[in-house]
Amino acid sequence: MKPQVSAVILAAGMSTRMGEPKQLLKLGGSCLLERVIRQVLAAKVAEVIAVIGYRAEEIQREIRIADSRFRWVVNPAFASGQSSSLVRGMQAAAHPAVMVFLADLPLIADETIQSVMQRGAGLLSEWQEPFVVQPAFQGDAGHPVFFGNVDAEAFHKLEGDQGAKPILGTMRQRIRIPVDDPGILFDIDTREAYRQALWMLERKSSDVTIPGGEGK
Repeated sequence: MKPQVSAVILAAGMSTRMGEPKQLLKLGGSCLLERVIRQVLAAKVAEVIAVIGYRAEEIQREIRIADSRFRWVVNPAFASGQSSSLVRGMQAAAHPAVMVFLADLPLIADETIQSVMQRGAGLLSEWQEPFVVQPAFQGDAGHPVFFGNVDAEAFHKLEGDQGAKPILGTMRQRIRIPVDDPGILFDIDTREAYRQALWMLERKSSDVTIPGGEGK
């Protein structure tokens, strides 16, 4: 039986560097967040949870997803940082295997998502202890992050914008998959990054290294 994998998309931030809700920026004919949601749904995961907070009602009005696997989770404590959204998402996930995505990384290749999911799902039957699988581009680990056999309770002590780093530091089993995909590191946090993303999509260039990408 194929393992059931939940996907959590963290999308509750206030977009302070962008100056407007980046979740709703237009990218490739749809909103940035909608693009990420639909890409994750296409990966055939069991469920997709988008954790929102800032401008939550507006985002839900603008983005309509007609897929029974998808649901919104609102984080009322979004202003306290990304960690609170990660906690909410992990609590909401129905399965012990969870892939975590960031809403501002919309240029991850489909092949990368499949590679991470397949490697993580395969390890679920081999290992009983918690583990994590991440893609890595030129030595730098990025997203999505596959958490296997992880108890959601372990995330409760996370605070601020540190994300899952404290959890990752405690795991003995950390797998990195080398990928030729700079999209795993390229987050759209600024107007310049947004312009670069539009430029990439307009030219449909899959072999151009994205300049100025920042690791997570």
